[in-house]
Amino acid sequence: MKASYGPAIVISVALHALLIAVLTFGWEAEHKRELKPMPKFVQAKLVQLESKSDKPKAPPKVDLREKRRQQELERQRQAEAEKKRKAAAERKKKQEVEKKRKADEARKKREAEEKARKEKERKERLEQERMSAFEDALEDEEALQEASNDSAAVMSVAQAIQQRIEAVWSRPPSARNGMVVEVQINFVPTGRVVASTITKGSGNAAVDRSVLTAVKKVEVFPEVADVAREEPSLFERQIRTTKLIFRVEGLRQ
Repeated sequence: MKASYGPAIVISVALHALLIAVLTFGWEAEHKRELKPMPKFVQAKLVQLESKSDKPKAPPKVDLREKRRQQELERQRQAEAEKKRKAAAERKKKQEVEKKRKADEARKKREAEEKARKEKERKERLEQERMSAFEDALEDEEALQEASNDSAAVMSVAQAIQQRIEAVWSRPPSARNGMVVEVQINFVPTGRVVASTITKGSGNAAVDRSVLTAVKKVEVFPEVADVAREEPSLFERQIRTTKLIFRVEGLRQ
């Protein structure tokens, strides 16, 4: 009896082990199959089905206080921007006004300086003209005085020459009162006569020759030499060549 139970026990144990192995393998395979990630096309299909759902969505909640706060911030931002814009415009306007004021001041200053310069030039020109006129008048006066002095000196020398000639002039018998002879006499600085010529005759040759003879008799005139030594320019201008007029007067007819 003991020998007949042995194989049965072995078989029973083997079958139980096999059943346990099968159950364990199947459970692991099923577990692994359930944990396998779903294909992408299945997810896309699910999303599409959800988007086509006719179920209405609930409107988003609006926070009125936050909306008012944002509106107030926007209003303040715009007001600040407008304030800055007006301030910039006002600054620009003031800058333009200041620029125009400075330009006007600079223009007026230039005009005043130009006017002052022209006035100064006008006064200087008038002063120069006045001084020039004064100098010209002074020169004219000096020239007149000098001419007067020269005339006096020349007249004095001419009278001295004529007196010396008349002192030795011998009238010929044919001379008559009223006859006039004009003689030109040329001197050198020593006062010596180098030439004498009748420039206007009396109509009587004897009378004319008598005058030339008297000039040759004197020959040297100290008064001429004095002028030539002291005032050479006067000598050259008015005495080197001297014209004298001799009249026949005081004869008994």
